[in-house]
Formats: sequence, structure tokens, C-alpha cells
Amino acid sequence: METLERYFNSRTSVFLEETGMGATTLGMKAVGDPNLMREIAQGRSPSLRIADQVLAFIDSHERDSGGARAPHRRRRAPSPRARRTKRSRVKSEQPMERGTNAPIRFLRLPEVEARTGLARPTIYARMAAGTFPQPVSLGGRAVDWIESEVEEWMRERIANTRGGG
Repeated sequence: METLERYFNSRTSVFLEETGMGATTLGMKAVGDPNLMREIAQGRSPSLRIADQVLAFIDSHERDSGGARAPHRRRRAPSPRARRTKRSRVKSEQPMERGTNAPIRFLRLPEVEARTGLARPTIYARMAAGTFPQPVSLGGRAVDWIESEVEEWMRERIANTRGGG
């Protein structure tokens, strides 16, 4: 018997391949989250509600298009020299964390919420109390958290909970 997760993954991958729609577009149109399919590809399991919304979108898209499929688009393989990010910045030119070879990665608030399981008011309350990493200002009202700091905070929570503090 096929599990729901396996069915969901096979159905979405077939849909993306047959329609030529990008994974970001599917996530955005189905549930309003452009990162959904990337997170699922990285191992995050979709909730039943999310899976139902995506599968319902696929069904309605197939019904509305009368089963017609877009012509297959051939995607170019990325250059072996340098893969470029969304803003045309070479990944190897990203700032590095001190003492490591890992690039610094910023997290937006929805991703911090998803990784920590905390709601926005709780995150800001803990920041005010000094028990959660502070964000970095990107200019204007935009702020992001440094991934390694959020991960370290999560490791500390695990150690305090399981190790007795």
C-alpha cells in the first residue's frame, strides 16, 4: 500500500514534469509558499492540510486544462564554473562565517518560525528577554536571522532539555 507521502511526492513530481511548471510556482499557486517544494525535497513532510491543498490544486489545474499538458521545456544544466543564485550572485562569493568554510545563510521570519516551531510573538518576546538570537538589519524594515545562530539556539534547547541544563 502506498503511503500518502509517497503518493504526494510521485503525484507532484509527475505534475511538474508534465506541465513544465516550476516547483516554486506550484508552491506559490497551491498554498502561497514558494519554498514549500524545496523544503519537501529537503526532507520536510507536508502536513495533511498542505498535501490536500497541493493535490486539490493539481486536480483543478488538470481539470481546467482538459488534461492538456504544456510542451516539455528543456532546462539548461547549470554552468560547472559557478552556479548563480536568484540575485545573480555567485555562491562562492557569499560572505563566510568566521573560522569556517561555510557561507553565511540568512533566514526570513517564516523560515525561523518553521524551524523552531515558535510563533512570531514568541520569537520577538524571547528576543526582548535576551533568550533568542537577534536578527540582522538588511536595511529599511527588512531583518533576517543568521542560520548558524538559530541552529545553535536549537542545539542549546535540546542540550538543556535532555542534558538537564
